[in-house]
Amino acid sequence: MKIVSCFKYALVGMLLCGNVLAAERKGLQAVGLSKLSDTSTINCAAAIRESGCREFEFAFMPFFNPTDPFKNVGTLLDIPNVSKVETIFLSWREEAVMKDTWPNVLNKLNLRAREVNTHVNEVRDRVTKIILVPMLEDRWTEAMWLEAVHTIAGQIDSGAKIYFRRSEMMGTNMPPSSITTRLKNGTSYTFTSTRLEAHRIDHGGSAQVISNDGGLVYQDSKIFSKYETKSSLIDAPGGYCSMASWISAANSTSKVSILWRPSYNLFTRTYSGSEIKYQKPSMSLDKRSDSDSDPAFNSFEKEVLKSFLR
Repeated sequence: MKIVSCFKYALVGMLLCGNVLAAERKGLQAVGLSKLSDTSTINCAAAIRESGCREFEFAFMPFFNPTDPFKNVGTLLDIPNVSKVETIFLSWREEAVMKDTWPNVLNKLNLRAREVNTHVNEVRDRVTKIILVPMLEDRWTEAMWLEAVHTIAGQIDSGAKIYFRRSEMMGTNMPPSSITTRLKNGTSYTFTSTRLEAHRIDHGGSAQVISNDGGLVYQDSKIFSKYETKSSLIDAPGGYCSMASWISAANSTSKVSILWRPSYNLFTRTYSGSEIKYQKPSMSLDKRSDSDSDPAFNSFEKEVLKSFLR
C-alpha cells in the first residue's frame, strides 16, 4: 500500500508540475498590456490557453493607459482551466512624475493605489495571487521602497491574496520577506513572502523572480518563415539569449521565470528579408499604439509564447 501511495502522489506531482526542476511559475511581462489592440490580446490569450500550462503570471504597468488602465485584463482572466497570477507595476522609474520630489512621488502612488484597490476588489476571486510592485526597476533605498509599500497598502481594503515584490535591474537589494503595515481601514496587516525581481538575461543571482525585460530572448528557429537573431533588437541594452537557452534555464531553476518581448512594449517591428528587427520608438509607451490590422502580438508572437509556457 505504501508503494502504491507513493507512486500515486508522485504521479499527481508530475501531472501538476511536469519537470520537478522546472520554474516555480512561468509568465509574460507585457508591460504595455493595457495598450494592446483587441487582436493582440486575443492572440495572447490563445497562446496561453493552447500552451496547456496550469498556471501563468502576467505582469503589466496599467498607467501607461491612464484612461483605461486595466484594459485587456478581463480577456486574460477569462482563460479557462488555468490559475492566474496578476502582477501590477504601479510606476516606472523613467516617468516624469516619478522624478519629482519624494512627497509628490508618494502622492502619485497613493492616487494610483486607490485605482488598483478598486480593480483588486473586482478580480480577487478570479486570481490565485495579486502581486503589487511599487516601481518597475526602482533605484530607491530600502527605506524609500518600504515607504512606498506603506503608502500603497494604506489604500488597500484587504490584504487577502496580495503580495509585494521589489523590481530591480540586477536584483541585489533583497526586501524583507514580511512587512507589517496598515490597510485603508487602519487595521494592522502583515504581508508575507515578499520577493525580489531581477531583470537580466540569465537566471542567476539571488532574486527569486527573473525577467529578461530590456534584453532580447530571440527565436532563431523559423516560425511562419520568419526568425530572429541576437542582432534583431537594435541597441539592446540588456544583452541577448536564444529562446532555446532561455527555456532550458527556466526549466532548470526553481525561480519564477517571466518572458519579455519587444512587441509587448510596442516596439517598431520591421523585416530584413525573413529576419525580424525591433527598435524602441522615441515616444514613450503611453503614446504608442497597436492595431488590429498589424497587431503587436501577432501569430509569430503567439507561437513564441506557447513554446515558452509549455
